Amino acid sequence: MSGRLLKFKTVAGELGKEFFMHDFNLKMIKVLLVIAVLAVVLSTIGGITLLKDNYYSKTRFFVMQWDYVKTKIAFAGYDYGSLSNWILNRKVQPASKIIPAEKTKFIPVLLYHGVIENPDWKNDGVNISLSDFRTQMFALKTEGYQTITLTEFLGFMKGEKDLPEKSILISFDDGRKDSYYVADPIFRALDFNAVMFVITGRSIGEANKKSVFHLTEDELHKMIESGRWEAGSHTQNGHNLVKIDGNGTQGHFLTDKLWVDSAGRLETEEEYAQRIKNDLLASKKDLENNLGVRALGFAYPFGDYGDSSQNFPGSKNILINEVNSIFPLSFRQAGESEFPGNYPGADFRLIKRLNVSSDMSKDQLLFLVNDDHEKTLPYKDTFSENRGWLTGWGNFELKNGLLLTRASASEDSSLTFLNGTYTWTNYEMNATARLIQGNAFAAVVRYTNGNNYASCDFSTGGVSLSQRVNGIETTLSESPESLQIIPNKDIAVKISVTGNNAVCYIEGREAASGFLSPILEHGGIGFKTWDNTINNSSLLISNLMVNPLQ
Repeated sequence: MSGRLLKFKTVAGELGKEFFMHDFNLKMIKVLLVIAVLAVVLSTIGGITLLKDNYYSKTRFFVMQWDYVKTKIAFAGYDYGSLSNWILNRKVQPASKIIPAEKTKFIPVLLYHGVIENPDWKNDGVNISLSDFRTQMFALKTEGYQTITLTEFLGFMKGEKDLPEKSILISFDDGRKDSYYVADPIFRALDFNAVMFVITGRSIGEANKKSVFHLTEDELHKMIESGRWEAGSHTQNGHNLVKIDGNGTQGHFLTDKLWVDSAGRLETEEEYAQRIKNDLLASKKDLENNLGVRALGFAYPFGDYGDSSQNFPGSKNILINEVNSIFPLSFRQAGESEFPGNYPGADFRLIKRLNVSSDMSKDQLLFLVNDDHEKTLPYKDTFSENRGWLTGWGNFELKNGLLLTRASASEDSSLTFLNGTYTWTNYEMNATARLIQGNAFAAVVRYTNGNNYASCDFSTGGVSLSQRVNGIETTLSESPESLQIIPNKDIAVKISVTGNNAVCYIEGREAASGFLSPILEHGGIGFKTWDNTINNSSLLISNLMVNPLQ
């Protein structure tokens, strides 16, 4: 028996060694493969740097190759939890999620400016550090997001093309070197693509061949040839400030009237319209004739499409109409009181973009894009965690199963709305409300942005139904009875919307009803507080339940 046992142990030991060596060999193959790839890349880079008088020796091309390899390795470590897991442990699964087969109902568009490599750079609220940008891109990739092109986006917004869930469009403004050269290796490693909106007057032509800040025409050609980038318009010379009065005040090129020194006056409306049309057409011609691309998109400089004009409020309609007659898509920055995503059938020629700067963390970005996914009815919220509540203005917090919305130190009101409810149509919302401070609060329905929604308004004076359409507020009906609220007391409130009919209830009793504007045909829910004094309104909400209606 002892001889058989010894023989068994010997055989088992040999098998164990063989298995160990097989596993070890596979791990070593991975390590050697990484080293081999690095050696090939480095030797290629060495050969390229010997070349002279060509694109590669004049640009950061060789640095981009090294950045690509580093990014590839870094993402492998991020995706598998650590680099050692990726190299040594074949059993660990990547974090990357499979792209879902479901069709998306909305598309987020991200806006970036510069991606700064300097580790000593200070947050400026506009640009973003390379570290933060890389982390955000890694997070989007592992969450299952895939990037799309302008053509795909246009087809989706027109309702002519279906796209999978977690589709996203990434864009950059200004045609800057410090965004392209730093971001491109990351996009290459992740199989992402993006749109660069170019100020053509600063990039295209002989005069710009030595630009140190903006991409040159040669660089834009190479950027587009990669297949990872598209080019759009950010005007030709419309990103400049211009003189808008006799005192030398500076204003925006596209939205203010120019001061004509020779005539001692502002330009006429006709002169204004012709000037901006000339610039828009010139930028389109630059892109199509010099870069050989179809100019599908335009991004408004400074995010200003007329709302910030200093001397010509009428510029908004003229500018938007001119832009839309030249470019199929136009892009602006989203306001705080808006849903982050873009939906087919909306104003797809004034596309919202989420401005992503150093102020926004990876988790904040994921919260915004993830929680815009449509919520289904019936919907219940216990406020144990934030399932998509956003601030229109003022402040809010979730605490002990309650939603608290309140005015900020500089405001007399607050509005909080639920992301992912943009497409809701017919429903009734039930909640328990307690007015802590102030003289009124509202249950909000059919909310699409801070200028368009309906509400049941509850105050110490009674109950009324109102609507806000394109920023103009109208009272539709008021309670015939004195149904007053009592501060610091829980009150059961309800509002129902079916078609264009809305009804307000308090403590189970109908209080007001009326017919809404056709503009408010869909939209989500929210809560609002206000008072006559600053920083003196707050509201607690609990027991929220929203049920579908036919």
